[in-house]
Amino acid sequence: MAIQTAPQKKVLEKLLKGVNHQKAGEIEKAQRCYQQVLKKVPNHPDALNLLGVSYRQLGFPKRAIEFIQRAIAANPGEATFYTNLARAMMDLGAEPDTLLALSNKALSLSPQEREARNIKGIALTKKGEYQEAEYLFQGLIVDFPDYVDAYQNFGMLLMDAGQAEHAVNFFTKAIMLEPNNVNNHIQRARARLKLKQYEPSQYELTEALERFPGNSDVEHEAARLLFSMNEARKSVEYAERSYKSDPTNYHKAITLGVSYLMNRQAKESLETLKLAKKHAPVDNKTVDWNLSLAYLSNGDLKNGWALHKARFEDKAAKVHDRKFDVPAWQGEDISDKTVLVWTDQGLGDALRAGTMLPELIDRAGRVIVELSEKGAKFFQYSFPQTLCRKSHMDKDLHATLSDYDLHANITDLVDFFRPDLDSFKQGPFPVFSFEKERARSYLERLEGYEDKPVIGFSWRSKNLAPNRARYYLSAPGIAPVLASKDAIFVNLQYKAVDKEIAFFREKFPEKFNYFEDVDLFDDLLGAAALTACCDFVVSANTSVADMAGLIDVPTIRFGQQEAVLNLGQDNPPWYRSVTYMHPYTDRPCAEFVPEIIKEMDRQLEDWSPDRRNKRLEL
Repeated sequence: MAIQTAPQKKVLEKLLKGVNHQKAGEIEKAQRCYQQVLKKVPNHPDALNLLGVSYRQLGFPKRAIEFIQRAIAANPGEATFYTNLARAMMDLGAEPDTLLALSNKALSLSPQEREARNIKGIALTKKGEYQEAEYLFQGLIVDFPDYVDAYQNFGMLLMDAGQAEHAVNFFTKAIMLEPNNVNNHIQRARARLKLKQYEPSQYELTEALERFPGNSDVEHEAARLLFSMNEARKSVEYAERSYKSDPTNYHKAITLGVSYLMNRQAKESLETLKLAKKHAPVDNKTVDWNLSLAYLSNGDLKNGWALHKARFEDKAAKVHDRKFDVPAWQGEDISDKTVLVWTDQGLGDALRAGTMLPELIDRAGRVIVELSEKGAKFFQYSFPQTLCRKSHMDKDLHATLSDYDLHANITDLVDFFRPDLDSFKQGPFPVFSFEKERARSYLERLEGYEDKPVIGFSWRSKNLAPNRARYYLSAPGIAPVLASKDAIFVNLQYKAVDKEIAFFREKFPEKFNYFEDVDLFDDLLGAAALTACCDFVVSANTSVADMAGLIDVPTIRFGQQEAVLNLGQDNPPWYRSVTYMHPYTDRPCAEFVPEIIKEMDRQLEDWSPDRRNKRLEL
């Protein structure tokens, strides 16, 4: 057995003293100990390694790397040195292959080295090699059942692999093992949000806010949750707190900006998102997309439309970015060209943007429009000189037909036909048609239509997710509208359930009319004809309101802030007869119904059937 000399013993004692300081979180004291060791033994590998680790703990990964690399040069056979080097390089955003090489080197020296296995799993996750990474983390959990990092990183793997429902369980286990690690609470909140599990997340984030008072990241997750639940005012409250304590964090600036936007604070939204742009990477499209909406909400169409295409590169935008082998139309002469027009969003967006089609048709040799099958039938009736058909594309959104020279996104036609607010007034309107004979036949089925106003109504979307339902009504919620007026009320609600129809029939047997032979969801021509025979429409913010606006039926549309619809105006410039009303942001939508009734009464005060009869050519 080797006998330590007195100087060696002092070096070891100083080194152990430094380790104890480091474990106690007294990093600067630990560093002084390691530096004293290195004065006596300049290439002491353990002192170099530990000093490097201490610099990493203080947030100086580059300095850490210098010392750890010196430790490896002094003793290349120590596995933990490579692991610590990988950790420091990970802080600097090292490529997964670099992390993989370092962790594999560590494991070649010590096959069971825990942290090396963990880092290898992280590297494999970043490379998308989920199966091998999963195998590694499972092994770690079996060998080290109380190793918190393994549960957290396994959860991160599952998030990346699209298995958020399983990730929640691993983040929860990590919280049970280490309840004061704030990152575990944050990751679970993100998994819940991805799954739209709003109710359990509310309870968990309330607990996290109490456990970590003033923590900017927890407040940020609370703001994101509340924004997703359409609790705009509360979202602003938490987002302001979070951003105030971390003003250079562009993610938090985006959350505050979009929360302002949904809370109808358009100016504040624009200013905040400009700050987000200042701190974000230059190619960040999430900032650009939200900036587009903020500009549009302030009526700045020039800047808003200029950034509007950023939606195709923002994963949160949920649009279809179709691929074509022909170029996009850039505004050049197309009098001898065939142009394919395609949609990237929902039916309501296609209907609204479809109001620009006549202007494109006038300029093009031929126009083909691709959208949903039911949308194609409706568009074809209004624009018989075009070919309207179901979208032809493969699972990767590549076009599968090529019978055209150029392509144009239907929304982005604004660049050419709606560059400013005046252009909305100058464009033709209405441009969509409906089957007049069919509409007249529906009107004749309404007893007393010559003497009373016919009011169509719709109260919700078919999507009743909690975050959307806040701005919708139930059947009993909209019932006061029917009770308030001696009129004929026509159901325009698509996908209404039997229970809702039964409610109206029982409550308003003389007023309520339900056309069972009209499929309001799939038969858009039928929906248009039934809408056309109405004098007035009251609708939630759905395609029902778009349909009424398209054919110029006076309409009250109620819902949340819609940047592209309203363009900074009180009412949508796309539709000249639509009044847009915003329910309260801090109270149930049902409490706003009296305001809707007041506006309806105002508009129908001098009612006569003349406008409806002219529309139907009676």
